[in-house]
Amino acid sequence: MITVRTYDARLRCRAIWTSNQNRKSNATAGVSDICPTMRRTSRPFKPNMARERVTTLSMVAEEMPRVHTGDVEKARSAAAPPRPIAIIIGQFKHGGSERQLYTFLSYCDRNRWSPVVYVSGELGFWEEPIRKLNIPVVLLTGGPLAKMWQFRKLCIAQGAKHFFSWSSYTNVYGLALAGLAAHRVGSFRNTGFTDLPSRWRRIWAWASLAGISTAVCNSRRTKTEISQRSAPAKQVVYVPNAIQVFSDDNLRSYREAWRQKLGLSDNDVLVLGVGRVEPAKNFKRFVDVVHQVVEQVPIKAVVAGRDQGDLPAVKAHADQLGLQKFIQFPGLVPDARELICAADIFLLSSDREGMPNVVLEAMAAGVPCVSTNVGAIDDVIENGKTGFIAGMDVRALAQHVHQLAVDPALRQLFGSRARDAIKSKFQPEHIVGELWTLCEARIGR
Repeated sequence: MITVRTYDARLRCRAIWTSNQNRKSNATAGVSDICPTMRRTSRPFKPNMARERVTTLSMVAEEMPRVHTGDVEKARSAAAPPRPIAIIIGQFKHGGSERQLYTFLSYCDRNRWSPVVYVSGELGFWEEPIRKLNIPVVLLTGGPLAKMWQFRKLCIAQGAKHFFSWSSYTNVYGLALAGLAAHRVGSFRNTGFTDLPSRWRRIWAWASLAGISTAVCNSRRTKTEISQRSAPAKQVVYVPNAIQVFSDDNLRSYREAWRQKLGLSDNDVLVLGVGRVEPAKNFKRFVDVVHQVVEQVPIKAVVAGRDQGDLPAVKAHADQLGLQKFIQFPGLVPDARELICAADIFLLSSDREGMPNVVLEAMAAGVPCVSTNVGAIDDVIENGKTGFIAGMDVRALAQHVHQLAVDPALRQLFGSRARDAIKSKFQPEHIVGELWTLCEARIGR
């Protein structure tokens, strides 16, 4: 005996369409819930039944409007539960990378994703803001191997088949997910793997690449380097950092407030440096530039940021050059973006960077920048149009700072161009969307 099962794909589309028309909560309700006469049946086959069924299905096809494949996929997606994703970062200190993570999570579609953030090092400033997004934060404990084993067990418990590492250091945690068919996205924010431990750096670099299937680089230089070191099958993409732009009213408000705090007049030209005070940021070079410019123009300068062991040496260097009246060191400020609004020139003196957030933030505030030629700086500053890029030479940097300091019209022109560039190229809505799209890769593809 032959059995006929009537469960046509077109009837499923009819069910979805009718369900939407009736505003029912379940977008993929069964056919029997909507049209009882079209139930899934299993009855003995008879010739007259075949004719009846053909006629009935033809009538339904004529009555049913066209349903696009995209509509069906949206309905299925709406009914599917959010997918667990494990996101890992090294620390939650007051840094640009952490701010980028916060922006990334702020644009998370919680109907599609269920993120958990794992921290392999220290908790800190950004823990509370991320928890306020109703995203769990988990601190891994123990030695390196214990943390990796702990991470694997937690990902299994979470059901995470998607992994996003926010730094080259934490990319190695992708190795802990071996055998779980997870899609693993990793990040590279510096050229030359300089953000990895100096001891056994070659091994760290290998593990950082081996732990991921997709590499996200925030500079074209880094993308080129990672592409050369990676297997052809590995996807390597360039996605710049994202930055939010303050309104004109906020810019004016923050500028006035901070210049008053710093004791600056409207005529004072403020050269600003922001970042962790550590050797890699080379604020001694910043001091040397200020010293050369002060001999010609009476500028003011500020170095703001958390001391990472180099602040006493930087202050001593400034004192030796007789700059006590010209440079202030306010330390870590609550929101450096607000302080940046008070600046007339932003000076980046680093030896190495990825894509420096502080430069993006300065440009977003309409502040022209002068920078050493590091990391992704040439992806950000258009030399001679939105700012100046020099080498590591103090004299070249000082010449550019002096040129801007004595020419208010040039500062205004460069600042306006810089702000427009940020608005057109680095807005979060587009950039963060690219990152979430990279997480969408199908498992096992």
